[in-house]
Parts: sequence; structure tokens; C-alpha cells
Amino acid sequence: MRTLTFSVDGMRCRRCVRRATALVRDVDGVQAVTADAKSGLLTVLGTMTSSDIVASLRDTTFTAHLVAEEDRTES
Repeated sequence: MRTLTFSVDGMRCRRCVRRATALVRDVDGVQAVTADAKSGLLTVLGTMTSSDIVASLRDTTFTAHLVAEEDRTES
């Protein structure tokens, strides 16, 4: 399981958060998405790659930049 955190340019209001999370939620492997308009951060949990998330926001007003990545192995 992987947790990816992105800084998303253009995601500064509740409407933008809803739109960005809806796009990201449709990516294969995404299990959970949280976003914060105030900080502009989007956190994604699942088996997806960072390039999958960036691609999901392509051709929108949002630009995602990976700021943190954490891989978790379940025991």
C-alpha cells in the first residue's frame, strides 16, 4: 500500500476539492483520497503510481506536484 501526497496548484476552494478528488478517485488502484483546499494538499492511498495521479489531472486547471511518498507493507 502506498500513500502519496501532492501539492495541487489551482485547488483552493471546496468546489475544486470535489472536482479534483472525483478525478483522482477514478484512477485504478486508488482506495482513498483526502484533500484540503486551504493547504492545497491531496493525499491518496492505494496501489497507484504518482504518474497515474498526475495524468488524471492533466487537461484540467490543476497541476499536481508530488511532495511525499510512503510505502507501507502489511504484515
